[in-house]
Amino acid sequence: MNRFACLILGLGGLLAVWFVGAQTRGPAAPAMKLPNLEIGIDRSNMATEWTLSPPAEPNIYPFNGPYNGAGIFEARRVAIYDGIARLHPQWFRDGFGADTAADAALFVDAVTQVHARNMKLLAVVGPATGDFDPNDYINAKLSGCQWGAYPLSKINLANLEHRLRTHFDAVKKAGLSVDAFEVGNELDLYCNDADVPNTSEFARHNWKWFLTPEQDRAFASGYAPFLKTFATVIREYFPHAKIITCGMSNPTGNSMPLVEALVNWKDASGRTFDYTTLVDGYGSHIYLPSDTTLNALTRATDELTSQAAILPHIQEKPIWITEWNESASAFWSSHKWYFQPTTVGHSLADRNQADAKGMYRAMTRPEVIDAFMEQVVNHLRTMPNPVNIGYLFYYSYDSAGKSVMCDQTVFNTSRGIKGTCFNGVIDPVTGELLPGVASAVMNRDQER
Repeated sequence: MNRFACLILGLGGLLAVWFVGAQTRGPAAPAMKLPNLEIGIDRSNMATEWTLSPPAEPNIYPFNGPYNGAGIFEARRVAIYDGIARLHPQWFRDGFGADTAADAALFVDAVTQVHARNMKLLAVVGPATGDFDPNDYINAKLSGCQWGAYPLSKINLANLEHRLRTHFDAVKKAGLSVDAFEVGNELDLYCNDADVPNTSEFARHNWKWFLTPEQDRAFASGYAPFLKTFATVIREYFPHAKIITCGMSNPTGNSMPLVEALVNWKDASGRTFDYTTLVDGYGSHIYLPSDTTLNALTRATDELTSQAAILPHIQEKPIWITEWNESASAFWSSHKWYFQPTTVGHSLADRNQADAKGMYRAMTRPEVIDAFMEQVVNHLRTMPNPVNIGYLFYYSYDSAGKSVMCDQTVFNTSRGIKGTCFNGVIDPVTGELLPGVASAVMNRDQER
C-alpha cells in the first residue's frame, strides 16, 4: 500500500446527524434491504513472499527464520494463513506479481491455501514493470516515487494479457478458480499511475479535488483499455468471478470522478462505451483520522456518501471497501499516534482524544472500530435510501510501521517494544489474536 500525506480536515458538526439520528417529517419509509455485509482481511505480498519477517510479523518462528529455503517461506506463509483463518473472515485479499512461472506457482498456492480455509479470494492485480517499455519509465529522482513510475496509458496490453494468462493457466491446471478480482490498486496516486497529477499538485490545492474533465479523461485513457483487457481475460477463464475497479486511495476523500469518466469513454476507434458495465462493484479505501472519534466517523460518512452520489449504477454495483483501518493514517497525516496512554477512572489504556463537542469520549482502538462499524457502515446501509456498501476488508492482519510515535504507549511499553507501531489484529510478540481488536474488526458483539 503506497499512501501519501493528506491534510485531515475536521468537518465539525456538519454531519453529526448521521450519528445522533436524522429528524424526519412523518413516518419513515421502509429501508431497502441490502444483502448481508461480507467481511475480509488484507495481507499484502503473500503471493510474492515480501514482508514475511519482523516487524510485519512477530519476532518468533517461523517469521524470523532465514530466507534460505522454500520450506522456511512455506512455513511462514502457512502460519499467516492459519492465523487469518482464526478470525473466520469470508474473504482474503492479495495479488500476484511478475510474469514468471515461479510467481504463477505462488499465486496457485495462495488460491489453494485460502480456499482450504473456507475463505474466498479477492485478487488485486495492478500493472507490473514487464507490462511497459523501459523507455516509458520515470525514474525515482524525476518522479519522486521510491520505485519510479509509469503512465498507465503507456502499458503494453499484449504483455499484460500474457502475464494474466500465465497465472490463470496455472490456476486452471490446478483445478482451481478465483472468486473476485480488483483491477489495480490506488491508481489515483501518481506513483501508481503517472497519468494522474503528482502529489505536490494535490498539496497545492489543499487536498481538495481539482482535476478537470480533461485530467479525468487522461486517467481514463490508460485505465479503460487496461480494465477492458483485464475483464475480457477474466471472463474467459473465470466467468462467475466478480470484477471491481481499483481501490481508490481517495487522497481528497473522493476520487470517484475518475470512475465516472469511464461511463462515456471514447476509444481510439471513436466508439463510446460505458466501461463501468464491465465491473460488478467499485473499490475504495477508507483510512480514519482517529484523533477523535467524531472526526473519524464524520470524515468516513462524508467520504462514503459523496462517493456513492457520484458512482454510476450504485444500486446494482456495491462499494467494496478493500482497505480500511482506524489508525494507519497517523503514519502519513498527523505523525502522532492517535491512541496514547490515558487514565479513565482506575484504568490506564491507549485511547484517542475526546472531541470538544463532548459527543464522544476518549476511546480505545476496539471502541473506535465498533463505532465505525455501527455508526457509519451499518447506519449507511440501513437508511431509507441506503449507501450500497457490500464488502469491508480490514488492512491488515499484521500491519506495522517503523516509527517512534508509539514508544510511550501502553501497548508498546508492556511488551518492551520501541521504534515500531502496530495496527493489525495480532500481538507482535506472541502472534496471538488481540481479542478486542479482532472481535471488533469482525463485527462481533462480544465483551471487550
